[in-house]
Amino acid sequence: MSESELKSTTNDVEKKERKVEDIFWSHPGGDQWHMQEGEEDVDCFKRVDAGDIPLRGKKYLTDKKKFPSKSAAYELVCCKCFKTKDQMLHSAQAVESLRKFLADNSDNDYFIINWLVPGHYTVVNLYVRKLPYGEDKEFDTLLQKFREGDDKFRSTRFKYIPIIHEAPSVVKASVVALLGRLRPVLIGNKLTTHHFIGKNYTEVNVDTGSSSIVNAAAGILIKGFKGIIATTAFLIEGRDEDELPERMLGLHCNRRVEVAKVCVEYDYTAPPPLKKKKSSWFGGMFGSSKRGSKSKVEETKEERRLKQASSIEENVEPNTQGV
Repeated sequence: MSESELKSTTNDVEKKERKVEDIFWSHPGGDQWHMQEGEEDVDCFKRVDAGDIPLRGKKYLTDKKKFPSKSAAYELVCCKCFKTKDQMLHSAQAVESLRKFLADNSDNDYFIINWLVPGHYTVVNLYVRKLPYGEDKEFDTLLQKFREGDDKFRSTRFKYIPIIHEAPSVVKASVVALLGRLRPVLIGNKLTTHHFIGKNYTEVNVDTGSSSIVNAAAGILIKGFKGIIATTAFLIEGRDEDELPERMLGLHCNRRVEVAKVCVEYDYTAPPPLKKKKSSWFGGMFGSSKRGSKSKVEETKEERRLKQASSIEENVEPNTQGV
């Protein structure tokens, strides 16, 4: 075996043996939202098993049966919360520490889910792929369709499953108002979603402020977050035979997270909107770049004047008196 082949094999082994616990994205002052360390720990998250959640089986199109999911394809790395002056989209590029993390760890594949919350809060859930490529052909097929498809496809396939273990009644009511029910929901049918595809990541941004009703509910939810123990699960909905059975994309459980404690202010200003180039029609209507040429408005006025003059000439009888 050559030296290059040996090095390649060694790198492959290292990738397989690398544990999710060894991967961590750190942000200055923003690491208070941590992995749960004890039963009564707060401001924390916990990785959970996907086997308790039933998903569509291989023959779902004919028998409508669901079965416990296999282990999730992605596992949570960490959660972060940012407070910004403007609404922050595409955190993989907007947050410098995350951009650097993705570049430094380019040998892994990531899925990023952002919740855009009223008040310019952005909650970032960073997942890393742990499922080996080729082990689940149906999942790989569906993920490829998701990455290569358009935003309409992505918005109508991205499914969110909320499981509330403990929460005040007003918070539960807010979640129902937010999603319409405490069951699996295609989040893009309820809220505006933005999608960004990078070399080694897929990012979904869910805008909870895209509806006035949802906006109010999200405001209550963010204030009452410290009283919640809840699991959030995500998957891409399988609808074709080559996309089934479904597999959980990722999930985790948050435990009594106080937003004011875990959130960090971040200096972010939204880029100005792109200026739309004037169309040739618009330019033609209000002037031409060629010197001496008439605009369409001027030409139209001239044509009308000539037509009116022609009409008058046709309707006036010749004056033959005195001839």
